[in-house]
Amino acid sequence: MHFALPTRNHRSSPFLAASSVPRAYFSRRRPIYALIALVVILILFFGRSSGPSRPSDAPDTVLVLLVDRKHHSGEHIERVIENRRTYAEAHGYGLFVKSTSDYPIGPVPSGWSRIPALRHAMSTFPYTSTFFFLDSNSIIMNPELSIESHIMAPERLTKLMRRDVPIVPPDSVIKTYRHVPAERIQFVLTQDKEGLDPSAMIVKRGQWASYLLDAWFDPIFRLYGFQKAERHALEHIVQWHPTILTKLALVPQNIMNSFPSTGNSDEGAYEDGDFILNLGDCEAYGRNCEKEWKKWIAKRAVLDE
Repeated sequence: MHFALPTRNHRSSPFLAASSVPRAYFSRRRPIYALIALVVILILFFGRSSGPSRPSDAPDTVLVLLVDRKHHSGEHIERVIENRRTYAEAHGYGLFVKSTSDYPIGPVPSGWSRIPALRHAMSTFPYTSTFFFLDSNSIIMNPELSIESHIMAPERLTKLMRRDVPIVPPDSVIKTYRHVPAERIQFVLTQDKEGLDPSAMIVKRGQWASYLLDAWFDPIFRLYGFQKAERHALEHIVQWHPTILTKLALVPQNIMNSFPSTGNSDEGAYEDGDFILNLGDCEAYGRNCEKEWKKWIAKRAVLDE
């Protein structure tokens, strides 16, 4: 049996051979296609780059402060906030203040709340690039020092970075990298004789910072029961995750986390002119944080004269 097949140029066929369409049909429309393609490219380019513009009053740096309203008087908390506000206003920084009770972190020490506080600050200040968390037991003693010139400027940070030192003193196998350039650093903090100290830390906004905070706040670590809670958890992830270590810089303790002098020549002991004084866990050792604050604030007033 034979079936009749339509010819190549049969009008009933849904497919027309290229040869059946006049070449002039395409040549006349080629400029139109090029113009359409150009318009589409321009729309995609400018549409992608014309997102929300950065507000002129958006701060480049934000100070993050957590206060404990359950264990400190309102008067003391106001002194702490004023210490941060005065400094922030002097340098054009933003200020983000929250209470530890604002973050339901579960049955763990309140120190863990610094992590969601940082995430909260980043969402509140979406155009800010640098976040400086400073514990409420720390005092800004030298408000003339800016975070940029004193720490974060690449040429300055290059000189400050402690390279090839154990993460956990004195003999941790894992050490800071020797050759990481300052431009790559996203996380800056200090260490004392016992290890990393997150009571003062600088974090740069970005995907890496989100990864750091998510990993650090993971329930596996938060509920593990580390002896020093979030501090030991941070040491763990820094030592076991090169992704974190490669963007971390340790700076000398007296650069942004000095402690009260005990009369010995300990490295990191506070000296006049230092940026930050950290009173540490004064409540845990029977000291009175509020009285110590008053004493050091009075000393700073004398230095300012």
